[in-house]
Amino acid sequence: MKLFLISLILIPSVTIAKAFVPGSFSANYEENLVSITGKVKKSFGKVDYQFPGHLRFEVTSPVSSLFVVNPKKTWFYQPAFVKGEKDQVTVQKSSNLPLVKFLDSVKNGLENSKLFTSQYVGNDLILTFNKNSQKEMGFIEVTLHGSKDAKEVKELKGFENITLKHLNKNKTNIKLIDLKENISFPEGNFEFTPSANTKVITN
Repeated sequence: MKLFLISLILIPSVTIAKAFVPGSFSANYEENLVSITGKVKKSFGKVDYQFPGHLRFEVTSPVSSLFVVNPKKTWFYQPAFVKGEKDQVTVQKSSNLPLVKFLDSVKNGLENSKLFTSQYVGNDLILTFNKNSQKEMGFIEVTLHGSKDAKEVKELKGFENITLKHLNKNKTNIKLIDLKENISFPEGNFEFTPSANTKVITN
């Protein structure tokens, strides 16, 4: 999965209002993956989140895919690339998936996190992950970029962009668009039912 979500002097304690991440949200996103060679890959899609442990991550362009998570199962769906071939979905039991674990962990704020330390630098809020979390998450730090002093921003929606610094030195820049908070999702939003023309792989 591509997504998912967020380096300098470390500050041992950060005070941020509760409900930093809302109990549920939905947003469109624009993602730019920048490799260490400078090559940029763009993608667009939509992300739905509901606490605890629910995620629906849809890539709409350039290549469609869908990743659905609930506390019991995960589905990764890929439409057929060639006409006449079957679509494919991989189904497995849920585990502590990095993006879901991160969102669940910061719902009530960033204080006393076991995953990272936090630091304000001007308009940026930098989360630097500890060694164990780096291996689990696959990235070193997450920087949330605002349009004003980051100390004044109390909620996720107050930040305009997010930069992920990966262990492999690639970077991902994400912009959340039209973020809607505390919404009620339709029944079955965090489940996936494959069509008869879909090849099902169970792990």
